[in-house]
Amino acid sequence: MNILLALALILPATGFAQMVAVIKPSDPATCREYPIIDDRDGRYDMRCVRIDFLLQSAFGVRAFQISGGPEWSKSDRYDIGAKLESSPNAVPEKDVSELTDQERQTKGALLREVLQRLLADRFQLRTHRETKQLPIYLLTVASGGPKLETAGSSDVSGGLRPGRGILAGDRTDVPFLAKAISQIVGRPVVDQTGLTGKYNFELKWSPELGSANTAWGDSPAVLPAADPDRATIFTALQEQLGLKLTSGKGPVEVIVVDHLARPTEN
Repeated sequence: MNILLALALILPATGFAQMVAVIKPSDPATCREYPIIDDRDGRYDMRCVRIDFLLQSAFGVRAFQISGGPEWSKSDRYDIGAKLESSPNAVPEKDVSELTDQERQTKGALLREVLQRLLADRFQLRTHRETKQLPIYLLTVASGGPKLETAGSSDVSGGLRPGRGILAGDRTDVPFLAKAISQIVGRPVVDQTGLTGKYNFELKWSPELGSANTAWGDSPAVLPAADPDRATIFTALQEQLGLKLTSGKGPVEVIVVDHLARPTEN
């Protein structure tokens, strides 16, 4: 199943008993525009992935939060199969809609742990972190108040379901929604709504041409066509959810690539 990338908290690495990875250049004839990462039973199958995409996924950041790195990391594509012999962070195999919020965050943290170790072991990745003042968006409650449906205690915990021009949430909190919006608008989104509950919602907007949700790893071939008559995401947020995005500047953590090499042989 496709994993929602970069939407859970980064947890410190806890170590695996062993990880085996096979890496080979992708066949361009088989690659679609967007990469895919599938996981099942401790195995991660990645197809047509660029290293800049893996860096974003490994550290839970957007492209503008990655500084440095060779040009080939933005063009070369690889097929990667990684297998964990065991992990203390393993999550029972379930359909994603059946995972609790904690299991979903743990699953996302495990994926990041896998990718960080893979990049360090096979691509000789070394990084450090810096904080820079960058453009951001502030998420606030629009005039008229929020239009979010408060989730009941018996509602399923399904998390976010993204698509092209569609973002639906079940028992989702606003900080988590802000992270998802950040993936769409290409800037950090800081939650200043003061809303602390869990909500159900469906947001529909008309994405700009070519702006499919690449953070999710979805191929445009499997996404529903966007309705060109829909509003922009900024207008849709106000009209449908009663929330507002305002431009600003603020401190943003940036991952600086100090060293990155093409993968070692299998």
